[in-house]
Amino acid sequence: MPEKDSQKAEKERLLKLNTMTQIRQEALDIRDRLMGSDIGVITEAEKDLERLLEQFYTENKDVMAPQQYEAARKDFGYFLTLVEMAVGYYAT
Repeated sequence: MPEKDSQKAEKERLLKLNTMTQIRQEALDIRDRLMGSDIGVITEAEKDLERLLEQFYTENKDVMAPQQYEAARKDFGYFLTLVEMAVGYYAT
């Protein structure tokens, strides 16, 4: 039985790592769009960022404090830091 539990845990870890890596890539893409000058593109990027932040929080509720979520909503750099931390955590 322990072998099956460890295999299941490893699959879950890899799934989380994949999800966090995808979130990181999307966040970097959003950052690029936020730095543009087209207000329509910026507005859409802000909506995408809110959706991505919600997804990130949902995926990490068990290890993320609500205060971190609120801080990440106000500070994109902090959000990226949290994402990088999550990638690092699941990569090990």
